Amino acid sequence: TRLATNTKRLNCLGNHFSSSSLADLAKVSNNVNGISMAEIVATIGPASENLPVLPQVVIAGMRVMRINFSHATYDEANLRIKNLRLSPGIGDNKSLDSNNLRGVMLDTQGPEIRTGSFGNHIKEIELTNDSTVSLTNDNNFKTNQSKDKLWISYKKLVGTVKPNDLILLDDGAIELTVSEVKSNEIVCKVKNTGVLGNKKGVNLPGLVVDLPAMCDKDKEDIKWGVENDVDFIAASFTRKSSDIQEIRDYIQSISTHIPNYRLPKIISKIENIEALVNFDSILDISDGIMVARGDLGVEIPMETLTIVQKEMIRKCNAAGKPVIVATQMLESMQKNKRPTRAECTDVANAIYDGADAVMLSGESAKGKYPVLSVDMMRRIVIETERYHKPEIRLHQNEHDLSFYQFIVDLSNENNVKCIVVTNEKSSNDDTIVEHASIQLSKFHPNVPIISCISNSKTGRMLQLYRAVHPLLITSSDQTVDVINRLKKIGIIVDND
Repeated sequence: TRLATNTKRLNCLGNHFSSSSLADLAKVSNNVNGISMAEIVATIGPASENLPVLPQVVIAGMRVMRINFSHATYDEANLRIKNLRLSPGIGDNKSLDSNNLRGVMLDTQGPEIRTGSFGNHIKEIELTNDSTVSLTNDNNFKTNQSKDKLWISYKKLVGTVKPNDLILLDDGAIELTVSEVKSNEIVCKVKNTGVLGNKKGVNLPGLVVDLPAMCDKDKEDIKWGVENDVDFIAASFTRKSSDIQEIRDYIQSISTHIPNYRLPKIISKIENIEALVNFDSILDISDGIMVARGDLGVEIPMETLTIVQKEMIRKCNAAGKPVIVATQMLESMQKNKRPTRAECTDVANAIYDGADAVMLSGESAKGKYPVLSVDMMRRIVIETERYHKPEIRLHQNEHDLSFYQFIVDLSNENNVKCIVVTNEKSSNDDTIVEHASIQLSKFHPNVPIISCISNSKTGRMLQLYRAVHPLLITSSDQTVDVINRLKKIGIIVDND
């Protein structure tokens, strides 16, 4: 069945390309300044958190603002949310709600393994090739480690590793090989010369580690997120489905005092071998998946990363759950106005694979060109979507899905400009509209899904679903009012 489906896709793609010359393909489309179907998640940091830059990032195409709590303080996070709400949004009705409908994602630090720090105000040291270094949990070295003995936060390190195992420091910049396991420390051989700073990350590729779902900092950060009504929680270093259930239970336990509180959607970040082994059960319990290629590219052989990414996206598409591709997508734009050719291809291939969203990290958080980075990503996505016509078939047996699939197929086969989802009962209950919008999104339509909602919270939580564009309306708005607003926004024109 998959072979037949792929053959059909290739034939359709071949027919489409054969009708266009290569010169035609190289021309920018008239819609390059429009809206994309795949969503853009942008990390907001020092380079983009202030006015007027953040509104420009929003206008450039950011749909979800990511706050990285590995670095952000609460004051910084409050500022970012405040300025986001002051930013304009496509389709916002200012007379109803001044809030911007962009979503907010809290990305946890996660239960990481890290080194300690060096004493005497030393910021970094050099580890030289073929030298010997010991790793210890002795807290006497936590703030006084040296090039001969490094402190490691993981208390079960001695019982986890064995001789010849690989240990990576600082995102793989420095490789160590275990020579000897003693009762209270690990003796390692340095495999390459490199500079190590304070409190750097440690990876144990291929090894199963016993870490909690949340560290103490994560719990405090999630509590802050609940109080500030964030829309998504990105769970770092997810390893098994019980991690996600533990986070969800924790959120429920700390939010009982908030009337009508809606739990944030939990996005599982896949960053290690154990998560790949347990991927199916993690996908079942999660609201979405992030292909977090940073740590994942350290944990698994780099040459297998692309294959793993494609298979994760395929599984998410089949399950009808949103998937984000992240890390170094336009990395060079931290310093340059133009991305590399390989980076453009990376973004486009993620869309071809079926990603619901693509993400920027340092490019939009601390780079020199945060607005240009978001704008470039949107332009790449739009141009890719001109020629990529996805055909999604879900691995689900829900009775009502055939109706939504029919609607999407109908929109793809006719010159339809958008799909409008409204509640004919004219109530303030967004449940029906939200459900229908999500079901339609699962089939990856080639036109926007205009989700007519009455609550800004519902709109923000829909921002991660491919092609869904929430439109804030009142219960008195009729279909003609919605159509007129879509004309004003530029989604449609007369006779569409």
